[in-house]
Amino acid sequence: MAIVLIVIGLAGMFAATWLGGADVFPGWMVPRGGMMPMISGSGMMHQNRMREMMHEMMSGRLPPGVKPETLPNPDSSGAKLLVRYCAQCHNLPGPAMHTAGEWPAVETRMVSRMERMSRMRGMMDGMMGRGMMDVQAPTVEEENDLLTYLQRNSLRPARGEALGPPDTPGLSLFRQTCSRCHDLPDPRLHTGDEWSPVVERMRKNMEIMGKPMITDKERDDIVTFLRRETR
Repeated sequence: MAIVLIVIGLAGMFAATWLGGADVFPGWMVPRGGMMPMISGSGMMHQNRMREMMHEMMSGRLPPGVKPETLPNPDSSGAKLLVRYCAQCHNLPGPAMHTAGEWPAVETRMVSRMERMSRMRGMMDGMMGRGMMDVQAPTVEEENDLLTYLQRNSLRPARGEALGPPDTPGLSLFRQTCSRCHDLPDPRLHTGDEWSPVVERMRKNMEIMGKPMITDKERDDIVTFLRRETR
């Protein structure tokens, strides 16, 4: 019982540390089925189970991740650092999740949390055995290399004045839908043929994350607008 209570307390500490406090995501809760499934025979919480815990506590608020092989320049040092550090506790983010201007603050926040979790890991190794919270933080050099990679492959936002007058067909829907999760992407990021599967993938992501869904017609209207803008 004592071990279970310690793990429950640590889970709460982990959530507060990683999420920046429960007020950031007010719906987070203890995973369904309680904490016991997280404890293996050796009393260790493995990294894959930590990721599952994050998903369940955040009630689906984490966006779907990308596959390592689909990252820009997947064999580069920056891509490997992204996989190594950023997928320790949540889905693998794509560089286009944020703009170049947004990534420095995001990376600083994430590295700070990894450093705190790394220190907590040292404490737990002494109390309950190695491997309880095996989170590592990048070195300063790795942090700089990672930021360079993220900014080089970041989301390129659209310039509002370049999208046409407010009554342009599909523009209002494009603004309203895509700005729910990120800056408006530059229509020239993809070709006309590429936009259709991209928009459909975003629609599925919205469903996974509990965002208001767009209809088939609204999806088609957004794709038509983007195809027109690419020309």
